[in-house]
Amino acid sequence: MRIFICVLFTLYILPAFTQILKVDKGFLATDSANYFTGVVDATFAINNRSSTVDQQNIYVGVNNNVDLVYIAERSATVLISGLNYFKIGDGPLIYNGSAHLRQVLRRTAPLTPEFFVQGQFDESRNMELRILYGGGLRWNILQKSHSLFAGVGIFRENERWNGPEQEINKELWKLNSYLSADVKLTESICINAIVYFQSGHDGAIDAFRNRLSGQLEFKNALTDKFKLKMTSNFLLDDKPIIPLNEFIYEVYFGVEYSFN
Repeated sequence: MRIFICVLFTLYILPAFTQILKVDKGFLATDSANYFTGVVDATFAINNRSSTVDQQNIYVGVNNNVDLVYIAERSATVLISGLNYFKIGDGPLIYNGSAHLRQVLRRTAPLTPEFFVQGQFDESRNMELRILYGGGLRWNILQKSHSLFAGVGIFRENERWNGPEQEINKELWKLNSYLSADVKLTESICINAIVYFQSGHDGAIDAFRNRLSGQLEFKNALTDKFKLKMTSNFLLDDKPIIPLNEFIYEVYFGVEYSFN
């Protein structure tokens, strides 16, 4: 099993906006089978964010992420998970986390069926629970030194929020689409980017709720073991269920150590 340990010294970090797999995505096309690969991140964070539109919070915390992939002969099972602990000034300890399980079938084919289920909670944004499940098709457009993937599908999203006056439960079917690219600029520098667009019609407001999110990551290999990393994330939610900032972002820098 190949395990990668990342220690990230964070300038500004928010909970995960997208399901970003940090493992090298070359596993989709590899001829090898029946093995595990994975990533473990440990992050110290300093945060400045809004739990409501008018209230600003400054807090510190610890972030942990675990990504695991099992490569079978014709399929791959992917687990992406994270757990974050935060403390706001003299206030109580709060936390958020998510776990995303994905099954990829016919992993070496140009068109790859995939199915997923995810659980998520975020005390800092008053989201008690989000459960979603769905599936779709992944198009493996390019799988060489550079890679390009696109996906489309549907999922069911069930959410429970603590609103200003009462608890709000929301259940929606949504369209899920994404585009992901890995580009190797030089022998030591590579870029990974992914953008998600999710949309579903909410009969309660007779309108579509749209969510656009993405991640851009630069890696610069100093040696065969150490890499410098810069990661930026964003989330644009045009109609939040409760009053929240519609646009939030994250930028952080880190050092990655890997071993086999």
